[in-house]
Amino acid sequence: MEKRTVSALDVAKRAGVSRTTVSFVLNNTPGKHISENTRQKVLKAASELNYIPNETARNLAMIRHYSIGLFICHSQSVYSDAYIIKMIEGMAPVLNKNRFRLVLQPLKVLQENYLQLAEQDNIDGIILLNTHDDDKGLAEIIAAGFPLVVIGSLSNKDIFQVDIDNEEAAREVVSYLADLGHKKIAVITNASLVYYAPRDRLAAYREALLAAGLPIRENWVKVGDFSEESGYRAMQELLAEPDRPTAVFAGNDVIAYGAIKAIKDADLKIPGDISIAGFDDDYLSRYLNPPLTTMTLPAAGLGAEAARLLIDQLTGQAPEEARQLFLPTHFSIRQTCKRPE
Repeated sequence: MEKRTVSALDVAKRAGVSRTTVSFVLNNTPGKHISENTRQKVLKAASELNYIPNETARNLAMIRHYSIGLFICHSQSVYSDAYIIKMIEGMAPVLNKNRFRLVLQPLKVLQENYLQLAEQDNIDGIILLNTHDDDKGLAEIIAAGFPLVVIGSLSNKDIFQVDIDNEEAAREVVSYLADLGHKKIAVITNASLVYYAPRDRLAAYREALLAAGLPIRENWVKVGDFSEESGYRAMQELLAEPDRPTAVFAGNDVIAYGAIKAIKDADLKIPGDISIAGFDDDYLSRYLNPPLTTMTLPAAGLGAEAARLLIDQLTGQAPEEARQLFLPTHFSIRQTCKRPE
């Protein structure tokens, strides 16, 4: 007959205390006032019964607040950014199922005090968005061993990361423009090249042009800063070129919105005069006039996987290997691109 596993309830009965008290003692739960006499009773009973705590239950007991922080660096438009909102929508069912609450922490600039913010907000783990390798706050989290998931890609593969293949996706967009017959293709990155995503997307832009036998013209490479305004200014600069491009790859849809306004303000037609393709597929993109051709990203899926992976860390169930997870993308061809005249 198979021997029955000793439970925490068995320890509680032997020690003459509640099961909750057993959990507090064996997990060294902070902030609980338990007498030394009671503590010794529980430890003695556990020893006599050869009690081995369930790892998942032990880790759950160590979770203090059931709160996860979504830290968003460079987030001046966090409450209107459809991509971030979709991510949060993806996180919500996972968090609700596991009874965690989400604490949104928008950071207008890269800050270095993530751990301090986490302590102030009673946060058990952090999901970090819009970070990069040189982020000192990120280094502090890693050094402290604080539970963390990055939405994005970093060079440190020991960090849990959830992302898309930015190079492959961007290459598909630029190759599509080249296959339409465009030989003058410009790019406006979604952000500074200190960030991984614009860097990868720009690299793919260059590779796609070379593969198509097209020249890379540095005056057709513009850098955005996450905002519509930067897309507008960059597009104005491209339109002022003596030999202006016939197609533009916008590093995200927000950049594309600004670029589209600049094109229309110049009394030019889309796609008659200039074709434009975006990246993200925000809510508004399919309802523009004309609807925006763009790379559709699994924003909700990224949010859900990040939340799931962080909760797995907190409960001791996260995988030791394969810490970088890539989700698939889909290219949505609509009406802002056509063959050049």
